[in-house]
Amino acid sequence: MNNHVKFSLAIVALLTLFVVDFAWAQGESGRQQKWNTALSQAKTEGKVVVLGPPGDRIREAITQGFSKAFPDIGLEFSGARGGELATKVKAERDAGIYSVDIVINGSSTANAYFKPMKALDPIEPALILPEVINPKKWRDNRLEFSDPSTHLDFVFSTQNNAPLIFNPAQVKAQQVDKLYDLLDPKWKGKIALQDPIPSGTGNGNFRWLWHVLGPEKAKDFYRKIRAQAAVVDRDQRRQIEWVAQGKYPINFGPGTVMYQLEKRGLKFGVIPYFKDYGAYLTPGFGTAMLINRAPHPNAALVFLNWLLSKDGQTVFSKGMGYVSRRVDVSSDHVPPYWVPKPGVKYWPGYYEEDATMSPEQAKFLKATFGR
Repeated sequence: MNNHVKFSLAIVALLTLFVVDFAWAQGESGRQQKWNTALSQAKTEGKVVVLGPPGDRIREAITQGFSKAFPDIGLEFSGARGGELATKVKAERDAGIYSVDIVINGSSTANAYFKPMKALDPIEPALILPEVINPKKWRDNRLEFSDPSTHLDFVFSTQNNAPLIFNPAQVKAQQVDKLYDLLDPKWKGKIALQDPIPSGTGNGNFRWLWHVLGPEKAKDFYRKIRAQAAVVDRDQRRQIEWVAQGKYPINFGPGTVMYQLEKRGLKFGVIPYFKDYGAYLTPGFGTAMLINRAPHPNAALVFLNWLLSKDGQTVFSKGMGYVSRRVDVSSDHVPPYWVPKPGVKYWPGYYEEDATMSPEQAKFLKATFGR
């Protein structure tokens, strides 16, 4: 290669770098202007309405964290199980009422309820802050979505889903650390079972069983665990309290609210995964949805970017005890039973194709557990 060609290539490279840097600078300038406009208009809107996880601890953490960052924007936060939130939003929308801006919940809630309701806007156009949109700030160098083709549900947290808790005074860990231990006749009438039909941890557990056991073995297990269970219930808090009180010594599918109750003094043992079948990875309540026809669209944008920033993720992670997907948010405060362990078999069951049940599975579960 002669010197003239080398010189020409060098010029081209320099021009390319100049164009890239100029485009990035222009993009940064545009994002900053968009952020300033959104922030100004959010203050005029006055508040943002957020539906999120149940529990006083997370409600207080989110409310105080956002109010500290943006004292001029009010926050109305209501927490409940995903199915309950979806029912509320659908009833309002059917009546022509649009009161909600943001929903923080799980991937099954997003894909089984809110997406079919056509209540969601794509997330990416609302992401403005450089620290939010930079893939290097997130695990695996990517922004994660439970619906990769439509990007309506942003996954900002993934952790090990601990499938079972127990009362240590009545049960030893080694007696229930394998899946089929639960079918031992001595546990008949002593298991509180999280209802697998609505969205939530019970639903996730039973989708995971369908995946790891296969349809026929899963159906057999469904029938047998239903016969073992003393009660099938939808209230996670109540079931965890039952275990701590000794009313029912085992809870299959305790849900992520157990961290908040543990922090308030409830005592119970945890099986983080089954030795024979592992567990599954879940966002828990760690996904974000942007509701369309929102009454406070600019405040929603400000809240969403704050939630996905380092500060917002730190607040959420500490409030829920979750593992954030941001690489700059510490997991030191996360309970060890939620931190994925090397060598354990995990199923990432939060993607759209896995986050909802197949018609065959849903029909069988309804026949087995339906009310």
